[in-house]
Amino acid sequence: MTSFEIRLARPDDRQDLIDLLWRASLAWDAVRQDLLDNPEVIDVEPEMIARNQVFVAERQGRVLGFATIVPRETNDGAAEGNDAELEGIFVEPAEWRKGIGMALLHQIEREARAWGANRLHVVASPNVEAFYIAAGFTRTGEQKMPFGPNGLLMVKPVRTA
Repeated sequence: MTSFEIRLARPDDRQDLIDLLWRASLAWDAVRQDLLDNPEVIDVEPEMIARNQVFVAERQGRVLGFATIVPRETNDGAAEGNDAELEGIFVEPAEWRKGIGMALLHQIEREARAWGANRLHVVASPNVEAFYIAAGFTRTGEQKMPFGPNGLLMVKPVRTA
């Protein structure tokens, strides 16, 4: 396996991240047509990059994947304690199962710990449930998604270093 580095995203990464998000998302049959019909849902907000909430895995200047973290909010938009949410991990499909997603998750966990978060939440696709279980998440429920199968609500404690 070739090594890679993880760093904070820069504003000039945004289009590469969006392009990767398209490739990774379109790999799943269950949502492909819905995404093609609703292209506006594929985006990486520049504000998230500016707030240092996006981490990039790269090898020799090539983006291999990225992950995003946000403060956990309730349905009414209020912050939920000290919890954080892994908004997503996306890896170049040709690079799946090479440790990139897990390395990005570990970076997100370090960031959540630095924020003082008690738990890390994620709404996961059923396609990647095994990845999150292997990473120590437990399933707590389901959430209706705009399209595709229901998302799986999952959580894990943020351990102190």
